[in-house]
Amino acid sequence: MKKILILIAILGIILSGCSPNNESFTSLFNGKDLANWEMPGEIPGFKVSGGIIIAEPPDGSDLFTERQYGNFIFKFEYLLSKVGNSGVLIRCNPEDPWGTGVEVQLLAPWTPYRDDLHCTGSIYGHVAVTNRPDETTGIWHKMEIKCDRKNMTISVDGQVTTVANIDTVESMKDKHLEGTIGFQSNHSEKGEFVHFRNISIRDMDANPEYVMKGFYEGAVRVRKQAHKAAETMGTPMIELLAQMLAEENPVTQAGAKQVLFDITAQSTASEVPKSKKKDVIKALKKSLKNCSSERVSGYLSWLLKMAKSSV
Repeated sequence: MKKILILIAILGIILSGCSPNNESFTSLFNGKDLANWEMPGEIPGFKVSGGIIIAEPPDGSDLFTERQYGNFIFKFEYLLSKVGNSGVLIRCNPEDPWGTGVEVQLLAPWTPYRDDLHCTGSIYGHVAVTNRPDETTGIWHKMEIKCDRKNMTISVDGQVTTVANIDTVESMKDKHLEGTIGFQSNHSEKGEFVHFRNISIRDMDANPEYVMKGFYEGAVRVRKQAHKAAETMGTPMIELLAQMLAEENPVTQAGAKQVLFDITAQSTASEVPKSKKKDVIKALKKSLKNCSSERVSGYLSWLLKMAKSSV
């Protein structure tokens, strides 16, 4: 019996490691073109060649994801020329990248020598590196950027270089908690360049349980970002929202109530496929069945009636 229990435990660990929400990354570059990216500037700053994104024309358009991301782990590989100068723009509006978001620097160690606040891995002009990375040019390096609500962690070649909490950085307190991710074009002289490949992201806001935890955050703007993420996810959040609605926390109740309404109301739109409408109805019915609160049951019943009216 003891051996069986051990085998079951091991199997559980293996299966949990295969879970779709466990370290699941999505590629953001198909190796062929810039699908799912956009260059809003007049002069193209990037091209694709040999499975690599290349930034070569000086001061061309920056490159941004079409989608917005709030909480994520962003991974990629980069190669800088001898005096290459680029960066990664985080949680930004492409119309005002540095005003709304921040830049994680990518820079060759050229003269004049850049300090720890402006070198590779730093949050440019805001947070210095505490562990300066290898800045050797002409070879591929790996960078990972993690944005977890108010916390940012940057690693280069597997080593953490920079950690920041935006509450402790005065210049970052008003930066967006959600936005596009971008690559800065070549900001060096003609003939210099930066290459990118193996670009992928883990969207933590695609995990219902992670998003749910944001409803309990103290900061209003963090909760609002979680509310928006829950609304975007839609149906998979309904049962969790119904559970939160039954809690005694008035702040959590208010957020869950509003997002439940928004998800249900959006499902009634004429352009929403009938299958998605039925998914919402099914989730509401299940939540209602599992609900022991008369107050919550009344609200769920009202939402269910709204959802059914559009089918």
